[in-house]
Amino acid sequence: MRSKCIYLVISLSFALFLGLSSSSAAVKKVTHVVKRGDTLWSICERYYGDPYLWPELWEMNKFITNPHWLHPGDVIKLLEYKEVKALPAKRIVRLKKQPLKKLMGVDVSSLTNTRSLGLLLQEGIEPWGRIFDIKGKKLLLGKDDVVYVKMYKEDVKPGDVFTIYSVSEPIEHPLTGEEFGYIHSFKGILEIEKAKEDYHVAKVSESFRTIYKDDLLIPYDPVSPCILPIPCPDTLTAHIVASKDNLDLLGLYAVVYIDAGHNMGVRRGHLFEAIEERESIPDPQKEEVVALPPTILGKILIVETTENTSNGVVFWVSKEFTNGVKIRPQTWHKDKQPRELAMLPACPVE
Repeated sequence: MRSKCIYLVISLSFALFLGLSSSSAAVKKVTHVVKRGDTLWSICERYYGDPYLWPELWEMNKFITNPHWLHPGDVIKLLEYKEVKALPAKRIVRLKKQPLKKLMGVDVSSLTNTRSLGLLLQEGIEPWGRIFDIKGKKLLLGKDDVVYVKMYKEDVKPGDVFTIYSVSEPIEHPLTGEEFGYIHSFKGILEIEKAKEDYHVAKVSESFRTIYKDDLLIPYDPVSPCILPIPCPDTLTAHIVASKDNLDLLGLYAVVYIDAGHNMGVRRGHLFEAIEERESIPDPQKEEVVALPPTILGKILIVETTENTSNGVVFWVSKEFTNGVKIRPQTWHKDKQPRELAMLPACPVE
């Protein structure tokens, strides 16, 4: 009799434990560790089967300043959910949809053509091909001209689009004097029309500057002119190393290349100030030296980043400046953008 009672108590305890476990699992809060390539869209699609829930997830994780930039290793707090009956080999989770929050950015197309920005890279890009001849007796190329290209990669087919570019000689860092990298100047866009046995026939669809024989090709990678400005960590400092078109003086609309990229935390949408340090002056009344704040020469919006470099466009200036100038992040609250950005048209961020 006693053994039967013990068995009954154990059975009831085990059943109670299972019941509590299953009920708590239904509303369990889950976290996700960000991996390279993750977005709030993809995380919502994975866990809930509905990518359009990403604004709710962003609202819950206030440390995320830009929903398009997640850092590997970040821990995302997920929404509470209840599992419903799953289909074979797939779990479906249903949540009530909320109206989407439309993110509004700034449109820089009035400042620069984002298809012709070019890049400053510490090492050259491996080209996919080159222009080896021109249809007709022409030395210079422009829009609608037909060219013959030699491709180094396989699986190139009619309809593929490529950026035409050239590479500069090694440029020196204006402060250290050491070789820093190569400017890749984007000159136009072409589309493959026909595939021949040893070459391809292509047509120039857009020309930004003069195109020559032997210019190189890489796959066309469009850069949206609609940018979401985001606050930048205020501990970062960098310098302008070079500029598009090799300008001697940099002013409004200049495209500049800086010596810091996403490895140092620079992101598309960050704002920087080009500054000129001022010497400290003595204060005779207090018998001490007063450190004067630097002069702000211009403001730069980062358009694109690479591993070790970035490019940006100057959208405000008080005075022209040169390569080598120091830049620092412009700090601002995410809900109150700098007033200079109000001069740029607004646009919905995709």
